[in-house]
Amino acid sequence: MAVSSSAPDPWFVALFESASEGLLACDPAGRVVACSLEAARLLHAEPGDVQGGRVVDWITQDACEHVTGAAAPAGLGLEPGDAFAREGGGLGRPLDLRLTAVDTPSGRHWLVHLRDATQRVKAEAHLAHMANYDSLTGLPNRLLFQDRLKQAMKRARRSGTPMALMFLDLDRFKLVNDSLGHEVGDRLLKHVATTLTACMRQVDSVVRLVDQEGFTLSRLGGDEFTLIAEAIECAEDAALIARRLLEALHSPFRSGDEEIVVSASIGIAMYPNDDVDLDGLVRHADMAMYRSKSLGRGTYSFFSDDLNAAAAARLSLESGLRRAIERQEFQLYFQPKADLHTGEITGVEALIRWHCPGQGMVPPDKFIAVLEETGMILPVGAWVIRAACSQLAEWDRMGLPPLRMAVNLSARQFRHQYLASMVADTLRENYINPRRLEIELTESLLMEDNETNRGMLENLSRMGVRLAIDDFGTGHSSLSYIKRFNIDTLKIDRSFVQSLPENNEDVAIATAVIALGRSMRMNVVAEGVETQAQADLLRQLGCDEMQGYLLGRPMAAPDLVAWLQARQRADAARRGAYGASIDPMPLVDLGEPAAAT
Repeated sequence: MAVSSSAPDPWFVALFESASEGLLACDPAGRVVACSLEAARLLHAEPGDVQGGRVVDWITQDACEHVTGAAAPAGLGLEPGDAFAREGGGLGRPLDLRLTAVDTPSGRHWLVHLRDATQRVKAEAHLAHMANYDSLTGLPNRLLFQDRLKQAMKRARRSGTPMALMFLDLDRFKLVNDSLGHEVGDRLLKHVATTLTACMRQVDSVVRLVDQEGFTLSRLGGDEFTLIAEAIECAEDAALIARRLLEALHSPFRSGDEEIVVSASIGIAMYPNDDVDLDGLVRHADMAMYRSKSLGRGTYSFFSDDLNAAAAARLSLESGLRRAIERQEFQLYFQPKADLHTGEITGVEALIRWHCPGQGMVPPDKFIAVLEETGMILPVGAWVIRAACSQLAEWDRMGLPPLRMAVNLSARQFRHQYLASMVADTLRENYINPRRLEIELTESLLMEDNETNRGMLENLSRMGVRLAIDDFGTGHSSLSYIKRFNIDTLKIDRSFVQSLPENNEDVAIATAVIALGRSMRMNVVAEGVETQAQADLLRQLGCDEMQGYLLGRPMAAPDLVAWLQARQRADAARRGAYGASIDPMPLVDLGEPAAAT
């Protein structure tokens, strides 16, 4: 249709304005020479505002993936397809755009046809969501999972950074469907999806936010879930994530009067450790999941034999520790402390030991960290405090000299809300003066200056319990927290003692710690003293007490009693031979019982 230079025909104007779609008439340079009322509405403007401006100032196709711009007519900057109205510096209403060329004596003009595409875009988005997401849980489904896994494997291969694929299958889910019905089963699946998502949103050293690119939680169907964990450092990180998921599922699900405790079996395949394609990686994770089923359910397994051996050993250790709590297999050993200037035995440190049937004595460094990670440290730690105070009361009834009892406290124990009341009840039940109980804390724990820590320290201090900083100097030593808290004792770590007196740097450190303690009226104890030369130097520097193999190894309670009584007899014999005024008793071991270990 030709457009003359004379005034437009009224019929043409009426047709232009009454069209159901928006119309823009543009000159060869892409400027709008006419704008219909419907076009102005779609562009959220007035016709007069649009006319005279460039059409690309009002419409954009930059956000449309399938529009390249290569076929856009010269000068216009738009091509048929999807578009968006520009609005407030961003994207406004989605539009369907068509073009009609109109040749005139002054050049090719363009008629731009616009339709509101909001409903179509919403419908397409809904269909895409239905195609890629599980309708029950809202998690990515098998189709989207495979696409995400393919992209994750590409990134892992390109960067060389490991990723883990985890297959998670609920244990005995069929029993829930059969006994309680599919409606309850569906609610349980939604509960599991919500629980796993919430678990992944808890930020720690490994787990990031679930909606970040590094993690994709999916439901493949039935009771099968998967997790893609990218950019992890090692297999142990994957194991930590698996343990987090299993722990999170322990929270019970209620359906009416029924309470269902969910457990799951997890299989883990690492990539690119497992040099396979996508189907192979999925198959490996699936095989590892079935291995977890065969191990008794409620656990995780790696596909790799060597990694799986480590995971199996860890699982065996956790199971053994749970049995140890039930069967009371833990014991307390006691390492003595002595006054460096008088040789008097001032107290003992309670040390936990595990006598595992069939394995013998398991070293603490093999199981303490596992107790911490699993939360079993709470009942075990409470038992240590009660058993230590009970033993102290027993020694009092035997007529032994009044000793101080030192007990190590983990960060997890320290943050438990009932710690102070438990300590107070234990002291009261055993008629123990609170000043005879010394709680040993780490520097890193004291560095966390928060309201919970301050409140707990104040409660223990107000109660009269002594507070000690264990392994002083090995963490982030700071004078500020020593000043803030009412600390009674500093313990010099054995790493600074073992090279005394030969190492000048360790001599300087020991000198500084002792001077700090004395200036702040704190008792200073040296750990790991093994030679008389070390003891002599520490005495000269003004250290108050020592503990270590020079004095005595950790001993069971009966052995410690025999050891103390031997010292008492030796001291009495020396006093009888030399009179009341004698030199301090030598600190060397006087013949420790053979049973001590």
